Amino acid sequence: PAGLPLAGLRVVELTTAWAGPMAGRILAWLGAEVIHVESATRLDSWRQHNQVFSRYRFPPDGAGDRPWDRTALFNSQNANKLSLALELKDKAGHAAMLKLMAQSDVVLCNFTAGTLARMGFGYDKLRELNPAIIVTEMPAFGSFGPMANGTAIGPSMEMAAGMAGMIGYRGGPPTTTGPTYLDPMGALNGAAAILTALLHRQATGEGQHIDISQVEAAMQFIGPQILHALATGENPAPSGNRVAWAAPHDAFQAAGDDQWIAIAATSDAAWAALAEVIGMKPDPRFADLAGRRAHEDIIAVALANWARTQDKHAAAALLQQHGIAAAAVHDPRDGATSAYLRHRGYFTPLVHSDIGPVIQEGLPFHLSLTPGYDRFAAPVLGEHTRHVLADIIKLSPDEIADLDARDITSVVPK
Repeated sequence: PAGLPLAGLRVVELTTAWAGPMAGRILAWLGAEVIHVESATRLDSWRQHNQVFSRYRFPPDGAGDRPWDRTALFNSQNANKLSLALELKDKAGHAAMLKLMAQSDVVLCNFTAGTLARMGFGYDKLRELNPAIIVTEMPAFGSFGPMANGTAIGPSMEMAAGMAGMIGYRGGPPTTTGPTYLDPMGALNGAAAILTALLHRQATGEGQHIDISQVEAAMQFIGPQILHALATGENPAPSGNRVAWAAPHDAFQAAGDDQWIAIAATSDAAWAALAEVIGMKPDPRFADLAGRRAHEDIIAVALANWARTQDKHAAAALLQQHGIAAAAVHDPRDGATSAYLRHRGYFTPLVHSDIGPVIQEGLPFHLSLTPGYDRFAAPVLGEHTRHVLADIIKLSPDEIADLDARDITSVVPK
């Protein structure tokens, strides 16, 4: 749409799951025309419905007759996109895809390294058709090097990055983050790299290939620990919620069932304010960071006794008023009902063509002059195939009819 910063940009997205689709979602949010290319014979993994049904995966009225179109996982990351369902192993389907890529600005892929080239869409091939094209690949370990052919998903990439070794408690096993931070981290790196390449192209007319290792993206989370290990040979150990630069720094159970509040004293002044709020008498043992770290267990007992009598939201607000870093620990229900998020317009009501009214979660950045926004819900499988084939790459009615007759296009899985 006019007025959005990426209006007029076309992105062809051959992605699955989270990292690649979220990178494309960021571009779509900012106005790009993003075409999510799908296969009816090998569904996007977040469309697949052969897993155990759980309530959070589908809208309140269930999976319905077309669960692949109703899954919350897929729909969360594919708003504002077009769906082109096309079998690329077929000669005519492959030719149609090349025609589309020749008319596009960006190709985005998060498959295993080399997959795009094996499909016949490698960068060298595409730049012959379109010298200005930007091709972005986001494999787990990058597109070159001894691990390039490695296959991984979020949790295993956290392990490979060393991130899991820094999460959890001293003496405990490596621990992953649960929702796998790696995917959105890779997505943000991917979107930023694409925008950088677009600036270069704007200045020079040159396209380029972008290689993003999602494991290396994850390593940014533990950069100081990696540098420490390089400098000293020591292996930093996990320390739960505690850190070296603040004490106390932990989560404490508040009043209610499984309710928590996070509290951190990041300076001597913050500690003095915290001690006053919770009624602790001045104690020279706790006057500086070294002393508080040495006696953090004692401080934790006092904080735990205070916190368990407090409402987490009221306590966090009280501590914030005194300049103390504190926050109620939110669960998904807290997030869904957050007045703060609603005030910032984080949730947008949309209409999905199969589900009906849905709520779409937003993105965290707000541009003052050209803000992105959610314009339409995620597509059903193949929803825009006809539009792409007829209106964008200008196939004739007979050519489209031939693709339909041979099941090269589809709106249902095979």
